[in-house]
Amino acid sequence: MNSEVTSELGRRAAMYAALADPARLRITDVLADGDASPSELAALVSMPSNLLAHHLRVLEDAGLVSRHRSEGDKRRTYLRLVPDALDVLAGPPGRPAQRVLFVCTANSARSHLAAALWRRASAV
Repeated sequence: MNSEVTSELGRRAAMYAALADPARLRITDVLADGDASPSELAALVSMPSNLLAHHLRVLEDAGLVSRHRSEGDKRRTYLRLVPDALDVLAGPPGRPAQRVLFVCTANSARSHLAAALWRRASAV
């Protein structure tokens, strides 16, 4: 394997390791609904602030969570999921599809329509 592939695999492994803890997975679930301050997040996940800080550091180091200042007074800190960070976990596409099968059970015309639409969108 080349070093670029190895580096990407290491990054994905670090993300999986960060999400392997149920508490950190819960934090990402909560942040998927929107930004939260550390105090709001601690209340939502029922966790003391020192333990929350540890879990947040692990998620930040893995590149899953970021901090930003409030837009209003710049004093309050908020946490958010890094946009598209979880998309990396899917990994690269394995192998290209050789064919596509459409199965329509209620109306036989649907499979022809689906196949026609697919031909317009893909070379497969």
